[in-house]
Amino acid sequence: MKLKIVDYLKGYSIFTIVIFHLLQFFPLQGFGAKLISFGGAGIHVFILCSGFGLYLSQLKKPLKYIEFIKKRFLKIYIPYIIIVLITALFPSLYEHSDRITAIFSHVFLFKMFNERWMTSLGYQFWFISTILQFYLLFPILINFVKRFQWKSVLISVVISLLWSTIVAIIGESDNRIWNSFFIQYLWQFVLGMMIAVKYKENPDFIKIPSVKYLLISLVLGLTLVGYTGIKGGILKLYNDIPSLMGYLSLALLLYLLGNHLKWIHSIFIYINKYSYEWYLVHMLVFIIVFNSISSYVGIPISGALALIISFLLGILYHKLLQKYLFSKIG
Repeated sequence: MKLKIVDYLKGYSIFTIVIFHLLQFFPLQGFGAKLISFGGAGIHVFILCSGFGLYLSQLKKPLKYIEFIKKRFLKIYIPYIIIVLITALFPSLYEHSDRITAIFSHVFLFKMFNERWMTSLGYQFWFISTILQFYLLFPILINFVKRFQWKSVLISVVISLLWSTIVAIIGESDNRIWNSFFIQYLWQFVLGMMIAVKYKENPDFIKIPSVKYLLISLVLGLTLVGYTGIKGGILKLYNDIPSLMGYLSLALLLYLLGNHLKWIHSIFIYINKYSYEWYLVHMLVFIIVFNSISSYVGIPISGALALIISFLLGILYHKLLQKYLFSKIG
């Protein structure tokens, strides 16, 4: 079942993540460099929506574990590996001597346990490891949510915070294999699953708070995120909750504005149709474009071209997958 607001949030999240990655190619410093990182908070909302969408689908049409894994891995894994292999054709994008091992680390997924290869051949690929971990553990999470209901969210928050603490204590705060392990985002995924349960019981459960409450949540979330960002260090591991608060509040405020300016909804819902493919290809396009023409036309023009080209290629890749892959697996 498709929900307009969920499609909007996923499209909005991917858009801000892509913009965040794009702006990293710009010579921003100080406050500007910290400000753009807020766009990366879209990952929290995307994981929340993933938990919601996957479990709602499972509640409506239960799949056996093998069938579920096969379907999800084909739709996520194969498109991802294709882009990994294409990226590997560009020698300048991975200049270390262990290129073949790096490729195999993606193909056989052991890169999620090695920091050197975790973000090789595409920085954005760290997220693929995280979401695949959730897929593998999905049956366990289903039983967890069924047993504890809303308590599962509270328990997940405690588990995620404990994980953040452990990561900080062992000095791995800046390593993706630790700070992006699925436990770090467990509470967001479980929260999405629990919202799916309540939505299945009562479709009116999902309601957008008033503008007043969204503004309060936005200011509080941004204040806490700003504080942890300025302080840096291990505090950044604990900013997921305020980050989700602030980011989601801003997204919902824009959604409410879209009730008057319909094009806002249309743009992000349209982006969502191609969001995964765009996410896969955008960094490859950004690097090629900036390395090729930025010294001739300047960074702003390079950025605009990179954004447009990456999205068009994302659409093309989606259509090719739909024709030659997705149509065969349903």
